[in-house]
Amino acid sequence: MTFANRTVIALSLLLLTAGCLGGVPADGPESETATQTPTPTAEPRSPITDSASPTERSSPGPTPGERTRPESTFEGTAGWSEQPDPDKAVHVENRWNQSVEIRIRIVREATNETVYDETETFEPGADRDVYNLADADPDGIESFRVIATARNTTESVTIETHECHGNAYVEITENGELYPYYAIC
Repeated sequence: MTFANRTVIALSLLLLTAGCLGGVPADGPESETATQTPTPTAEPRSPITDSASPTERSSPGPTPGERTRPESTFEGTAGWSEQPDPDKAVHVENRWNQSVEIRIRIVREATNETVYDETETFEPGADRDVYNLADADPDGIESFRVIATARNTTESVTIETHECHGNAYVEITENGELYPYYAIC
């Protein structure tokens, strides 16, 4: 590589990284001391008061009163509250090229009660809901463990009847492996 090529590359790198190297504060070229950037701090927890009247709201919301803001106040979760939502499906999909016998057992964790226990054969390409947690008549937000057994393997996943939890999925992968998981917002 020639001296001219090295010089061009070095100058290009210097120009590209000039803003990243620091040393000269943004206040101006005469200043010789660096400007300190304030350290970000977490927003303190504070009560959220729902003072809107029912007629002012565009959709029905929680009962007026005080709620606590979550520790993390990312833009998408700033007004988040814990609301029950029992409409959670347990969905089974067989992506493998063979039929598979799958046992699905659903247990209410608070009481260790089995609310669903069925064994079915799922043909290749099968893709359907087998149960909905609303059928268990949950009392508010409850946890349910979905236990799947197939091909001499047992795996489980826990979901809640919470508005931010989605459905539970039991999948037989294209490689024939049992893979339970759930969706969350």
